[in-house]
Amino acid sequence: MDYDLIIIGAGINGAGIARDASLRGLSVLLLDKNDLGSGTSSWSTRLIHGGLRYLEHGDLSLVRESLREREILLTIAPHLVRPLPILIPVFQDSSRGKITIRAGMIVYDLLSPHKSVPKHRMLSKAETLMQQPGLNPQGLLGAALYYDAQVEFPERLVLDNVLSACQHGAIVMTYATVQAISRDSNGHFIVNYESRGDLQEGRARVVINASGPWVDQVLEQNGLAQPRLIGGTKGSHIVVAPFENAPTNAIYLEARSDGRPFFVIPWNHNYLIGTTDFRFDGDPGRARVDSSEVSYLLNETHHAFPQTSLKELDLLYGYSGVRPLPYTSNQKERKITRRHFIRRHPQYENLLSIVGGKLTTFRSLAEECVDLVFRIMGNPSPKCLTAEARLPGAARLVSVDEAQTFVSPLSEKARIRQARIYGLHGLDLSTICSRAPALSEPINEAGDAIAAEVVYAFDNELATTLTDCLMRRMMLGLDRDVGKSVAERVARIAQAHLGWAENRVLNELSAYRSYLERFKVG
Repeated sequence: MDYDLIIIGAGINGAGIARDASLRGLSVLLLDKNDLGSGTSSWSTRLIHGGLRYLEHGDLSLVRESLREREILLTIAPHLVRPLPILIPVFQDSSRGKITIRAGMIVYDLLSPHKSVPKHRMLSKAETLMQQPGLNPQGLLGAALYYDAQVEFPERLVLDNVLSACQHGAIVMTYATVQAISRDSNGHFIVNYESRGDLQEGRARVVINASGPWVDQVLEQNGLAQPRLIGGTKGSHIVVAPFENAPTNAIYLEARSDGRPFFVIPWNHNYLIGTTDFRFDGDPGRARVDSSEVSYLLNETHHAFPQTSLKELDLLYGYSGVRPLPYTSNQKERKITRRHFIRRHPQYENLLSIVGGKLTTFRSLAEECVDLVFRIMGNPSPKCLTAEARLPGAARLVSVDEAQTFVSPLSEKARIRQARIYGLHGLDLSTICSRAPALSEPINEAGDAIAAEVVYAFDNELATTLTDCLMRRMMLGLDRDVGKSVAERVARIAQAHLGWAENRVLNELSAYRSYLERFKVG
């Protein structure tokens, strides 16, 4: 089948490019060897931020771009992206004093003159401890309080971009492994891929390699070897239950051992602590949290919150991913630029590879990329609409909390959960339950997830496997027990309502248990 554009990789960048291109009228095929957003997009610190630390490197344009994109995402995806207060404590031995922090905060505010979040405030030591009594008072001078944003579930942000692309004609194939890339006599690319045991072919005028840390691998396996593009670094996080004297806000800390910034963030009714930053040259799909990273994060957390008694046994789980940063052989990890680059290969000018990129700036990256696609095709580019057009889950929302107020046969707890995870897609769930009341039955211990979500994931959200459903649709796989308590129940609902055979139920459960190995730490 012929397309204008084939995109390899359905992480946040590939999803954003597919949405932008589809909205501008291009025919698009989006391929991923796994599920939507199952790679690096799932393993971030889950922040939409302006890049405060990039000020240190004098990269004002990247900070300005990030702040602009943060504001856009707060507007087009208010169901998924929400303002987040962040506290930066300043200690006597910090590398940046109160004057330096305040100067940075002022610049941060100036670079985002039309922002919807409050401006920063500087706090005294007493004010800081009043807000966060668990903080280490020894050497504490005060703090800065500022706002960025959090995307609790970037997996859902990827999904909503893909669903928008589908609404505008894009074809999306998950578990579709590219087998070969070649060119025909007209210079168009032919992409052969295997999907669920079938060999298929797509032909396109332009191909975009948006496979994140796998960019070099895609090129090499298809005879398109280039000088190395990706020099990934591994970032790991640990998740713990609420602990004694835990902070009420997100805390942005400087590690005393190496000066690297890290966060302690309220997330998903638990706490997310991270991240690390180490060179990584292995298979990105095999990145795991190791014991040295656990010790590093726990020790630094104990220093900031000395009354805590967190131990490795207290960890609920951890996760690790590889940042698709530009390759460099001689820079420290933290100094590698977070800017993105669109590599136009000299010998194949209609082949583009995406290098780098941040969760925060995926939309502007996509706009730049699609503008380039139109130039390659020699066609005038229609206006990019993605800065104004809301994502499907927020298309008709007036306010962030409005989705909770719609008339629904469901409990208040279920409505709150649906607003938080699905936005206006929750209305579809209510409709399903009105037609099949049995699907309104709670399925988890909290009593807020319902059976209809299982059916909806497979019928409306491109889920293919139990792991897709739990991890990147219902988000139950990121609860305290990584979905173990509900996995069989979800599989049995799929059996009853989607026709899964018994052997499929057993195979899906086995595959899910195997998938959970990546969340083990140490």
